[in-house]
Amino acid sequence: MKPRNCASFWGLMLLVAGLLTSVAAAQTVAPPPSPHDGFLAARPVGGMMGGEFGDGKAVTGAPLTADLTVTRDTTLADGNTIHTESQAKIYRDSQGRTRREINVDLTTPATGNVKRNMIVINDSVSGQRYVLNPENKTARQMQIHGPRHRGPGPDGEGRDPAMGGAAGPAGSESVKKEDLGSKTVNGIQAQGVRVTRTIAAGAIGNSKPIDAVTERWYSPDLQMVILTIHTDPMMGTVTSKVTNITKADPDASLFQVPPDYKVEAGRPNEPMYMPMKP
Repeated sequence: MKPRNCASFWGLMLLVAGLLTSVAAAQTVAPPPSPHDGFLAARPVGGMMGGEFGDGKAVTGAPLTADLTVTRDTTLADGNTIHTESQAKIYRDSQGRTRREINVDLTTPATGNVKRNMIVINDSVSGQRYVLNPENKTARQMQIHGPRHRGPGPDGEGRDPAMGGAAGPAGSESVKKEDLGSKTVNGIQAQGVRVTRTIAAGAIGNSKPIDAVTERWYSPDLQMVILTIHTDPMMGTVTSKVTNITKADPDASLFQVPPDYKVEAGRPNEPMYMPMKP
């Protein structure tokens, strides 16, 4: 992968596997080119795979297995539309360890069609994170130092860097929060909140105010967000939903690096890298 394409790859991956992203950053910041040749930096999407899934705070006593689907719909100025969708399998055991199996299927002008898999294990017991590349059977190991930003909860605070979003100069943005009460989402009782962030007219050269709206539904029982809908006129609509939830301890082997994998050392809190080549 050529260095000049790294930033564009990153932007796409933020919306599909990225990560493992918690809903907390004030705005999207493009990372530097990956130091690992042939890898694509990635962070999870929708907050459901980052702080809300146990990266920032280990959730114990609430084991589960579920599917995570993230879709993005964008309408271009000429009326053309773009729809992308990614799938992940998520696991959490009673001790708070998590596993995410991320499948990426992308087609871009720069890369053509890219199909890759990545597995992320966060071991809250040992304090280690492992990023597994099933294609070459390697695992990058790094220490977990906790979230760099405050993770989201039922109050809907924070913003997901994977969603991009309206972010203007300091003081140009107003925030409105609405309590949506409780309702059943995919068979799970959840508490809703809607956060509207408005960039004032003229703050970034915009002739009118820009509203970015995030609706989030949090399950106290599962201690995680199970549905997020983020709408931003500059980015489109990103929907993240958790389905097919089974509340039982997954097999313990899912939270261990397979014995035939080569373990490589990584840096604490470094981005994860999606293999772009076998």
